[in-house]
Amino acid sequence: MKKTIVFAGIILFSSLLTFAQDCTFYYPKTQGAKLEFKSFDKKDKLTGSSIQTIKKLSETGNSISALIEAQSFDKKGEDLGKTEFSVKCENGEYFVDMKSFMNAQTMEAYEEMDVKVKSNNLEIPANLNVGDDLGDGKLEISIYSEGIRIMGMTTDITQRKVEAKEEITTEAGTFDCYKITYTLTVKTMFSVRVEAADWIAEDVGTVKSETYSNGKSLGYTLLTGIKK
Repeated sequence: MKKTIVFAGIILFSSLLTFAQDCTFYYPKTQGAKLEFKSFDKKDKLTGSSIQTIKKLSETGNSISALIEAQSFDKKGEDLGKTEFSVKCENGEYFVDMKSFMNAQTMEAYEEMDVKVKSNNLEIPANLNVGDDLGDGKLEISIYSEGIRIMGMTTDITQRKVEAKEEITTEAGTFDCYKITYTLTVKTMFSVRVEAADWIAEDVGTVKSETYSNGKSLGYTLLTGIKK
């Protein structure tokens, strides 16, 4: 359960869209495009996979937004469920809804109950530079049964920083990426805190993500395919 909560949604952190000349596009510019990912543990054993689909692109005034569907699978290919979140670019600023960190399997388990979600947006400026510090993000989930709160979950993203520019090669190709590091804290009945890093590329999105504890890898996710 602990690993499921920590790793869920990590690959989704950097999913961004662009508008006009002020925005850099971090997704394929095609509605219906699919991004395929595989996740591995620290011993390089497959732990699961996921598919992100750009369901809808919308342009209004000086902004453009997208609705993204994320479908998760276990290591045997069994469907674990779907979640949706939005991304938006407006006036040169990128916004990723923290709902991207929602765990599809956990949320499906509570689909018959009243689930209340409160979240803000992760922001990234128009022009990334190595050394930049970025803002925090927060996701709060409360689950009620017959009006009684039976469970709460909080996800905090803090200490975000543009660490480096690096070239990353996966099954999907070779990409020039920005490496963004941050701290991920998930609180339920217990608290789990790990360090994490995402490598993002223009016109693609997340190419690689990895989590660490005391500098040692806990697992990672790689982009393995792009279908436009």
